[in-house]
Amino acid sequence: MAAIAAAFASACAERSPYRIGVVLGSEGLLGARLAVESVNAAGGVDGHLLQLRDLGGASSGSAQVALAVAESLATDSGVLAVVGHANSSASLAASQVYNARHIVQIAPTTTTPLYSQAGPYSFRLVSSDEFQARYLADIVAAAKPARITVAYVNDDYGRALQRLVHAELERRGVKDVREVPYVEEGSGDPLELARVITLEKPTVLLWLGRATFFAQIARPLRAALPALDIVASDGFGGARVQGDSGRIYGGIRHVRLVNLERADTALQAVQSRYRIRASSELTDDAALAYDAVMLLAQAIREGGADRDAIRTWMSKLGSDHAAANGITGPIAFSASGDRAPLYVLDTVRPGAARAPR
Repeated sequence: MAAIAAAFASACAERSPYRIGVVLGSEGLLGARLAVESVNAAGGVDGHLLQLRDLGGASSGSAQVALAVAESLATDSGVLAVVGHANSSASLAASQVYNARHIVQIAPTTTTPLYSQAGPYSFRLVSSDEFQARYLADIVAAAKPARITVAYVNDDYGRALQRLVHAELERRGVKDVREVPYVEEGSGDPLELARVITLEKPTVLLWLGRATFFAQIARPLRAALPALDIVASDGFGGARVQGDSGRIYGGIRHVRLVNLERADTALQAVQSRYRIRASSELTDDAALAYDAVMLLAQAIREGGADRDAIRTWMSKLGSDHAAANGITGPIAFSASGDRAPLYVLDTVRPGAARAPR
């Protein structure tokens, strides 16, 4: 085995590696690294090692930073494609550069509806928030709430999702909906937000934002409204919530972009590796980044080690080519580079395993 490994390493050393740019947060980056290890352990891509070009600390939501990072990756002729960015605002800004430079961008977790119009080199492994808004509105309407408060983060993600949810709730005839914007950074005041929500006395709180800020209002809000039903959007998830064991987030139902509870041997193998490396459960971000890298390896292998060849192969996935098998499920793209919805609703349970449905 040692001799075989040495021979493989020697052969690969004679061939230039294939590089993929990544602009991800810590969870997504680990998922991407696990995918590279999987590819290289199986012989690489046609005898070429797969490598990541990781611009550390570049996962900012700033459009200015995203544009600079995209330019750096797109002008590097050794980078065949990009996985990222880490959020919708950055992905959308960077997509201008990637399309102009003819390099495929796979955005693992970008949900903004505008990304569907980004261009022919823009793909994503999740669906538009238009679908999530319908999903959330159905969940809220089914609860037949007497009074709803929608708390949304006042940024591109929160505002866009709030507008879509508002329209969907109206279509379902849901009445008495109060909407409260908040700021997560800088001038954001968690206690004031908790006070405003408490004064509204909702029976259902729809949280369109992230778990980190909610943690700061959880205790005063629960003390004032102990029976409050809380439903949160996909931005709420991640390792912080999954490792909470219900101490802060217990009972909250939140959208997950994929079902990681499926009985799938490939998924379970990646979960085991991730658990060892991160000392936490596999997250949506990590699983989707893993699939993005594996998909690009397949595109290079079957379509060719050329930026335009990769785009052509990706654009035919699910039509001329069979859907790819990812750990998050089948992968195919619409004409606008979108994937069909795969949502599950997860409940944070004290001391218990997650219970998606």
